[in-house]
Amino acid sequence: MKVQSKGVLAGVLVATVLVGAPALADDAGELIPSRERERRGSVLLELQPPALDASMYGVRLDISPRFDGPFSFGLMARAGQWGNAVGVRTRFEGAELGEVKLNYAVGADARYTVTTFANGTLRPFVGLTAGFEEFVARTGKGPSQSTSTAAFVEPAVGLMWRPGAGRLGLTARGGPGFTFTDVRTLRISNGELKLRQVYPTASLGLLVVL
Repeated sequence: MKVQSKGVLAGVLVATVLVGAPALADDAGELIPSRERERRGSVLLELQPPALDASMYGVRLDISPRFDGPFSFGLMARAGQWGNAVGVRTRFEGAELGEVKLNYAVGADARYTVTTFANGTLRPFVGLTAGFEEFVARTGKGPSQSTSTAAFVEPAVGLMWRPGAGRLGLTARGGPGFTFTDVRTLRISNGELKLRQVYPTASLGLLVVL
């Protein structure tokens, strides 16, 4: 799929959320009494569409003991492939020498909602993600030449936007990331790519509360 097509798809998904969120927020408020919402748990599904440079996509699945409770815990997964994109430059030194594919990243996710504003529409939070990821590097369109598996830790601050405290919305987060590995250098035919120990993270995702 071309980068333009992925960008259009991401735009359509975001537009669908923006159009449908107020209606679903009203439905959720009518169908679930406030006392029942406090007693029951919820599942937070966060989908990260492909970035405009086609570099990364992912999913988070968190469980909250209460529907609008501050704590949630779960799992995350992501994958992607970079050429000379912004994503690979934030993760590697010498990124102009080749391409890097993120075969997988899997881990555990925790989030704490600090407070709520505008009747639950805005929810700032802090979060922590930790797990393992595997990179494969190559030169141009040639075969894979070097791999590295690393552990990572990503603390973050973010904001959930759920119109009317409803079931649909958006989630934005950002913060530093830290990698831990014995194989930090990926060797390719025309040089080396060095995995950065500290890197910036940022994402925008579509949020569905089940």
